[in-house]
Amino acid sequence: MKSGSSLSIDELENHFKKRLGDDVEDIKKEKIREGLKEKAIEIMWLTVKRERFRDAVNALAELHTPHLSVTSGSDMGEHIELIYHFQVNYGHPGKEVSVNLKVHLPKKDPTIPTITDIVPGALTTEREKQEFLGVQVKNIPDSRRLWLADEFPEDKYPWRWDETGMEDMSRYVHDEEDETFDKPIAKYPRKKEVEEKGKRKKSMEEKKKKKEDGDQI
Repeated sequence: MKSGSSLSIDELENHFKKRLGDDVEDIKKEKIREGLKEKAIEIMWLTVKRERFRDAVNALAELHTPHLSVTSGSDMGEHIELIYHFQVNYGHPGKEVSVNLKVHLPKKDPTIPTITDIVPGALTTEREKQEFLGVQVKNIPDSRRLWLADEFPEDKYPWRWDETGMEDMSRYVHDEEDETFDKPIAKYPRKKEVEEKGKRKKSMEEKKKKKEDGDQI
């Protein structure tokens, strides 16, 4: 990318496909309008395989110094989803493109490499994901906690909805007669919700496959 120039959202999509091939998937583009002047904002969503995550960030860096707004994270049941929210064409009013890079980490191995050598400002958000989601950031230059007190349990992560989350540290005095302040009862309501969502998704995929197989006959 030439200094002082900007790229369209279509050019960004082609660049990712060229650099990552089949390792980039689920590319979605949209344009929304907001504010009193209804300023148009272009947004791209894409998912990359974990082993190509750094390649994807480097692909952005080839075009423009990537501006990372924040990284969001969610417990999706069987995996943890991280979304790195980048701004491309930053400093070109009216031409900015929001690039949201998704990567899925299996809970049995929730590791991801640091990108602080590419985007130094990523350190804060990487540290946050470690202490709140249990993500292990490889080669992070500073792994100290940011928000949680030192005495907070090391095997508990406030943003997780499974047994490593906070449910067994909560109280349900309105639901359980046997519960006491000293002995709260763990329920993991979110875990059940995630499991039911997974079953519905699997059922829909099976129906779709049967329909596609029927159309091919």
